[in-house]
Amino acid sequence: MNRINSLSDLLMEELVDLINAENQLIEALPKMSEISQAPSLKTVLEDHLEMTKKHAGRLQDIFNKIGQQPQVRICEAIKELVVESQDIANRSEKGSARDADIINVAQRVAQYEIFSYQTAREHAADLGHTRMVELLTDTLNEERAMNLHLNELAQNRINVQATSPLHSSQEAGQQKDISSPKEGGFYMPKGKFGRKGIKKKYKSKDISRFIDEGNPNIQESQEKGKEDL
Repeated sequence: MNRINSLSDLLMEELVDLINAENQLIEALPKMSEISQAPSLKTVLEDHLEMTKKHAGRLQDIFNKIGQQPQVRICEAIKELVVESQDIANRSEKGSARDADIINVAQRVAQYEIFSYQTAREHAADLGHTRMVELLTDTLNEERAMNLHLNELAQNRINVQATSPLHSSQEAGQQKDISSPKEGGFYMPKGKFGRKGIKKKYKSKDISRFIDEGNPNIQESQEKGKEDL
C-alpha cells in the first residue's frame, strides 16, 4: 500500500479496495447460487452478479477518467467472506438452513460494500469530484436495495423454514418458492434495478426513506457542477 498523504490518496486507496472486492464477488457469486436451494434466492444471487459486474465497470470508468489504472491489491475483508461462502456447502445440508447461511454471508458482503461506497462517495464530494459522486451514489443505492431484498427473503420465508425440522435435505427440490418482499420501498437510479423496475417487481411506493442524504457536500457538489471528476 502506498503511503497516504492526502484525502485524494485515501480516496484512491478506497477505490482500489472496492474494485478488487467487486472482482472477487464476480467469481464467488455463481458458486453461491449453485449451492442455494430456493429458486428466488438463486434469482437474487444471479441479479447480484449482474449488478456486481456493472459496479466493477463503473469503478473502471472512474479510473479511466482520472487517467489511472487500479493497483493490484486484495480486499482482505471480502476475501474472508468469500472463503466463508466456499465453506457453506461443507458445513450445512442443502435446504433452507443452507439458504439462510448464504443470505447471512451475502448480507455481510453487502453491508461492507455499503459502508465502503458511502465513505468513498463522501470523500469524492469533499474533493469536488461531481461525476464520481454521481457514479458512486448510483452504486451505493443499488447495494442498499440488494441488501434490503436479501433481508426480505430471509424474513419472509427462509429463516422461518430453516427453524422447522420438516425442511430437511430430503425435501430438496420440493420447497415452495420464496414469497415476494413485503411492501416497503427503496431507491435505485436506472435500468433493471431502477425505480420503475423495482416498483413494478415489488409493488413498492415508499422509496424516499432509502435515499441517503449523506455528506452535505454531495448535494452542494452536484448543484455547483465544479468538475467532471
